Amino acid sequence: MSYQVLARKWRPNDFSEVVGQEHVVQALCNSLDQNKIHQAFVLSGTRGVGKTTIARILAKSLNCEKGLDSKPCHECSTCKSVSEGSFMDFQEIDAASSRGVDDTKQLLETVMHMPSSSRYKVYLLDEVHMLSTQSFNMLLKTLEEPPEHVIFILATTLPEKIPATVLSRCLQFNLKNLTNLQLIERLSFILEKENIDFEKAAIEQLARAGRGSLRDSLTITDQAIAFCEGKLTDKEVSTMLGTLPSDNVIKLMKSIAERDSKSLLHNLNEINQMSVDYNRLMDLVLETIQILSFSKVSEDILSEIDLNKQDMLTLMDLLSEEDLQMLYQIGLIAKRDMELAPSLSGGFDMALLRMVAFIPNDLDQVKKKVEPETVGEEKSINESSMYSNKESKIDVTSENKEAINLELQEPEPEPEPEPEPEPEPKELDISSQNWKNIFDQLELDPGTKQLASHCYFMSVDETVIYLSMPEEKLNLFSGKHRKQLQDALTKFYGIQCNLFLEAGDFSKDSPNEIKEEEKRKDLKKAQKEIEEDPNVQSLVEAFGAKVIESSVEPRRDK
Repeated sequence: MSYQVLARKWRPNDFSEVVGQEHVVQALCNSLDQNKIHQAFVLSGTRGVGKTTIARILAKSLNCEKGLDSKPCHECSTCKSVSEGSFMDFQEIDAASSRGVDDTKQLLETVMHMPSSSRYKVYLLDEVHMLSTQSFNMLLKTLEEPPEHVIFILATTLPEKIPATVLSRCLQFNLKNLTNLQLIERLSFILEKENIDFEKAAIEQLARAGRGSLRDSLTITDQAIAFCEGKLTDKEVSTMLGTLPSDNVIKLMKSIAERDSKSLLHNLNEINQMSVDYNRLMDLVLETIQILSFSKVSEDILSEIDLNKQDMLTLMDLLSEEDLQMLYQIGLIAKRDMELAPSLSGGFDMALLRMVAFIPNDLDQVKKKVEPETVGEEKSINESSMYSNKESKIDVTSENKEAINLELQEPEPEPEPEPEPEPEPKELDISSQNWKNIFDQLELDPGTKQLASHCYFMSVDETVIYLSMPEEKLNLFSGKHRKQLQDALTKFYGIQCNLFLEAGDFSKDSPNEIKEEEKRKDLKKAQKEIEEDPNVQSLVEAFGAKVIESSVEPRRDK
């Protein structure tokens, strides 16, 4: 017997075997059990999620010889014929190759004929969105008032291309992409039944490669079985897919989190020696960042993945939520621009080096917090040892007793300098009118000042200052910039200020926009002065001269 691929061998024969489409299965089963059958259905969804399979099971349930039921018997001639694809009253039509008016006309001529040996004639139109407009118009009337013995099932990957008039006459079911967890469970079940050994990490890679499609995952699994010798391992599956094992991705993330450029370059050089799909590798990096971000909310997510939990917890300690968001944004932009790089490997390497360059170095701040405590501990140890020496007995002669007593005498403490009077705190008298003047007085580095100039003042509540800025600028405003702006406001007012930033479109009153508006006014004033200049006017009248507006610049005060 010839080998049968997994996607065909393990195709569901019953609604109970369908994976990940419970909302569709429940609705169809209830309709069959209650004998309330609609005349037309639309099954939409990506490739390999079960559209054709559900249509065949529905045709089997409608025409089972034991009766109309959501659980066909699989033993009668009708059920066997549908499974084998030889049932006369079940026609599968490829709308992509039979999309013309003549094809549709020929189809509709057969609709009026009674079923040969069953209750219903079932027509499955696959990729129905490929039909021409004229064909849809011809089909419309039949869908509205079909014969009682006819059921239409329209399958498509692009439901938006089906005319609304057609959709309004059908029950619409949108089949969902399967989650990675559902794919992993199904693949594990099939491989166990096939007596094939596997590692969980390898199955996770196959599930990710399927991108929500069970058929694609099974096809790739067939390829992996042929590639691996007896057992599906993480390493061999990675080699086949052109990806890296999860441990290598963790190493890259550790180098980024620790800002260790040398270690990162070393790992990248090792990767460049392998045959790697850099687009998929970037996807793995983004997925790891995504898992870390979700784990910040709930660590239970770590128990659902096959990664070293201790390594992931270490990365969570090294990377803040803001760091993860910034890394994710850099990765997304890099994935889009990698095709523009001289090579995909070079684009990937530069993306990871960019992550290292832009991530804030919080390790120095941690050291600063730890050092005072260490110094205090050493001081207490020295003091305790000194007091213990004083309490110990010392045998001395009368001649050097006075000298020793002098040495043991504690020096008189130096008078502490009087503390400088703290500046009186200022009230938070901020408004949209004076925000620019306040902003100009803040001590900020050039990069932070440029980004913060797009901030718009919204309100103030006691010590909390609410600012808004455009979303594209907010994505670039990292935690380092935010902290510097907050510290500058705290220093300016003499009291602890708290900063709240949100996305919004209020840039018209931001310092940057006010500055630009002033420039525009100055430019307009300069152009008017040039036009009203008597010498310029005489040139215009005598020679037909024209003032080039782009050449006019406002007067700059020295």
